[in-house]
Amino acid sequence: MKANSKYTLIILGFSLLVLSLLFFNIINKKNVQKEYSPTAKLGISFELTDSNGNKITEKAFTGSPTALFFGFAHCPDVCPLTLHKISLLMEKLGKKQNKLNVYFITLDPERDTWKFLNEYLKSFNKRIVGITGESKKIKALAKSWGIHSKKVSSQGENYLIDHTGLVILLDQNGNFSSTIDYKDDFESSLKAIKSIL
Repeated sequence: MKANSKYTLIILGFSLLVLSLLFFNIINKKNVQKEYSPTAKLGISFELTDSNGNKITEKAFTGSPTALFFGFAHCPDVCPLTLHKISLLMEKLGKKQNKLNVYFITLDPERDTWKFLNEYLKSFNKRIVGITGESKKIKALAKSWGIHSKKVSSQGENYLIDHTGLVILLDQNGNFSSTIDYKDDFESSLKAIKSIL
């Protein structure tokens, strides 16, 4: 095969790869927009346990602007980075942070007991409250908010969870407002939070 033909095939293959990635990204964005739109029905009724050992229900998501983040305490990157960013955003809000309720809902209730979450969250803003409970209820709650999760790299107790890394912002009536994540520009994330306060 001539060198020109080889280069042509390489360029063609690379072009197809780029087009495939762009197509996947467009489809993924459309799915996110569909799941998190003002017309989408999000959330369900629930009764779980917060990181202080108290009963918590869906009513906690109304009455004040709220941020929801689903993750797990043994997460090595996305979760601590997101919680750290949320903490910095709240610090930037100053006294206005008292208007915002933030909940870290575990996707790993088998390991993340309320006592374990209580200790884990001490590394972040004190207004971040953990939520845990029965695995079946947690899965149903996560699904109702469009959160996808799956155990990966399973080696007994040392497993990880691949999951949606978005922070869901709700207005004081519990209605969806927007989403942010740890990769977003800090100022744009701050603006999104301020818009619901």
